[in-house]
Amino acid sequence: MTPDELIDRLTAQLRADRRVQAAWLGGSLGRGAADQFSDVDLVVATDDPKAYAADWDAVADKVATVVHRQRMADATTTVVTHVTADWLRFDVTITTPDRVRGQLRPLFGELAVPADEPPSPDPARVEHLIREFLRVLGLLPVVLGRGEYAVGASGSGLLRTLILQVMLEDAVLQGAERAGALRLKGILPADRLAAYAALPSIEATRTSVVSAHLACSRLFLPVARELAERTGATWPDAMEQALRKHLRRELGIEIGP
Repeated sequence: MTPDELIDRLTAQLRADRRVQAAWLGGSLGRGAADQFSDVDLVVATDDPKAYAADWDAVADKVATVVHRQRMADATTTVVTHVTADWLRFDVTITTPDRVRGQLRPLFGELAVPADEPPSPDPARVEHLIREFLRVLGLLPVVLGRGEYAVGASGSGLLRTLILQVMLEDAVLQGAERAGALRLKGILPADRLAAYAALPSIEATRTSVVSAHLACSRLFLPVARELAERTGATWPDAMEQALRKHLRRELGIEIGP
């Protein structure tokens, strides 16, 4: 089955159900930015999303053989993630008509969709990312002291993830699309993407773990400071100074600017 065939089958099932008022393609397909690797995102509007979500698995099973599904739900919206036997990935968001937002491509129905509101700063999230980076960086003496270099390599990977999260928050704040976790090109500025790509490879050795942690700190801290200033997030000065003293005392190293 191809993605287009999957969309056609899903559309036929949705259109045949009187409970469904309208349906759209979302994500990169809705924005017109899809490529051959994009998954299928559906948005379904119904007056009783909880009841329709309860029946959704049976609907999906009529369309394809589903080998994996995962649900997230709140009072008015259910999101179900699927993987088929052909390893096609598709997500369905089941919600009320008034909660449908974004850049969507209509499949059927006459409901108007308001545009997304411009992204607004989230100082609390920015501060959380900064504090988490500093906390993980502060564990470096522990993993080195115990000789747990594999754990240190894993920690370096977590620092890289936090770098990406801060860079993406900053890019969205400056008008970039909020894309999925598997798309960075065209979202991050070219210079930041290049700087991230230039981070040293990680091996489970003392030298590599130290080098990776320090390189991550040099990249993260200036970007995070700029983002904190733009969003009004409180910079954790006391935590940063305590971390610097800790790493200087235990390891004799200095982190990024």
